[in-house]
Amino acid sequence: MGNYSLTEQDIKHNIRCNTLNGIYSVLALNLVTPFIGILAKNLGAETYEIAMLSSFPALISVFSMIPGGILVDIFKEKKKITGLFIFITRFFFLLLALTPQLPTPYRVSALIVIYGIMNFPGSISGVAWQSFIATAIPAERRAQAFATRNKITSICGMIITLLAGQILRIYKGSSEIKIYQLFFIIAFCFALLEVYYHLKMKEPTFQENYVSTDKNSETFINKGKQVLTYKPFILFSLCSLLFHFGWQMGWPLFTIYQIDYLGADGTWISYLSVGNGLAGFVTYPLWSKLVNKKGNNYTVILATFAIAMSPFLFAISWNLYVLLIVNFFMGTAVAGISLVLFNLLLEVVPNENRTLYIALYNTMISLSAIASPMVGAFVYETFSSIYLALITAGTFRMLGSFTFFLRYKLLTKKEQKTVYSNNFSN
Repeated sequence: MGNYSLTEQDIKHNIRCNTLNGIYSVLALNLVTPFIGILAKNLGAETYEIAMLSSFPALISVFSMIPGGILVDIFKEKKKITGLFIFITRFFFLLLALTPQLPTPYRVSALIVIYGIMNFPGSISGVAWQSFIATAIPAERRAQAFATRNKITSICGMIITLLAGQILRIYKGSSEIKIYQLFFIIAFCFALLEVYYHLKMKEPTFQENYVSTDKNSETFINKGKQVLTYKPFILFSLCSLLFHFGWQMGWPLFTIYQIDYLGADGTWISYLSVGNGLAGFVTYPLWSKLVNKKGNNYTVILATFAIAMSPFLFAISWNLYVLLIVNFFMGTAVAGISLVLFNLLLEVVPNENRTLYIALYNTMISLSAIASPMVGAFVYETFSSIYLALITAGTFRMLGSFTFFLRYKLLTKKEQKTVYSNNFSN
């Protein structure tokens, strides 16, 4: 394997670069992601087309993650290949900026297609980054490092989104679409710095940079069998899959409720995003302390339960000011989820074939993301009730949180049996 160790200086350098990478990543994403739905609405998108902004990228992910995971696993050193796919993904921001220039009948379709195809390199870069970061920052330093990273990126994301909202308020009207185009171009510039700081990170050195596939005695089928029979991974994945089904179901419903029912414009969308970011900034350290005290398996129950409450709170939000408070609560929950689920995933995957495990997990979540937004849209369209659709999403989220609770009880029971057995044998 070669030398797989990093010095303390290297680890501190990686934590710093990872934080800077996260800052520029969130600056880029917060000029794109919050405004995709409202741009689509301004271009004339209907309910199912809004849902497609969630489902189509997930469909693309299904076809990219496992082949992408295999491709990334060919590289012993994953930093450069990860950086390449991040760059390709962010290049699509420029293509998104061009969609309003197309003939009117093709604008919404082009926006959906480009946004979806962007997820092909995006999914691969996500899998590669998760595999890379597992070696770049040791497990015992990861929770604190990412709590710090997420706290700082939350405040940066909040500032850039608030600034974007004020710009939209000033230029509201006929110039609004042009402002979105400008945002996407600026986002690409931030993304270049995101890639730069990723490439500055130190990676454990190996004797060989590439692993030839014919040197690897394991076939893909054998690797797949190992993954599908590894119980800690399967148990976690099933719990996460059920939770994500409800989580993803709410995404297009929230967009529809905010814009069509409460009258949110681009400025209000930015305020709501700021509420999320502010909550993350305030609560990331609290989530990190809870993880250190109680562990990821306990903390994920609280985080998923909080997320499960958000559709019900959305449904009783009668104006945008109330929704702003609800969004702060949602941001608190998302802060916990973003910290804990990633840590748990790295806990339940072994070092061997790590990238393949991560790719398979993300593929399952993407399969959920194909169906669940469309299910939410179907309930809404069939029963003409946004409230029923929100309650349905919340119910699935509750079921997912409950399965994490059952998992925690099962793991606790196993630990107690192990301790008892060890004490008895001694």
